[in-house]
Amino acid sequence: MEKAIDYLVGHPVVFVIAVIIAIMILFSFLRRVMRLFLVIAAVLVLYAAYLQLTGGATHEAFQHIGLWFKNILHSVTTLFGHIFDFLKSPKK
Repeated sequence: MEKAIDYLVGHPVVFVIAVIIAIMILFSFLRRVMRLFLVIAAVLVLYAAYLQLTGGATHEAFQHIGLWFKNILHSVTTLFGHIFDFLKSPKK
């Protein structure tokens, strides 16, 4: 890994190309994640409409879904926090 980093630092043209490719990959990933969030939002709206039409408890169902998302978000942020702490720790 250190050899690859030394190579990229030693060759600025290759480094710039690698940075551009990394940015393109990142934006592609973020675009796909946003599409996923839009699909999830659409499904939640359809679910709310279904509950409203059938007389279901919309408020309770969405409280449960909100709690589930909150727990998942907390787990993901904790995981990324541990990963970033591991990456920041000095190598011996």
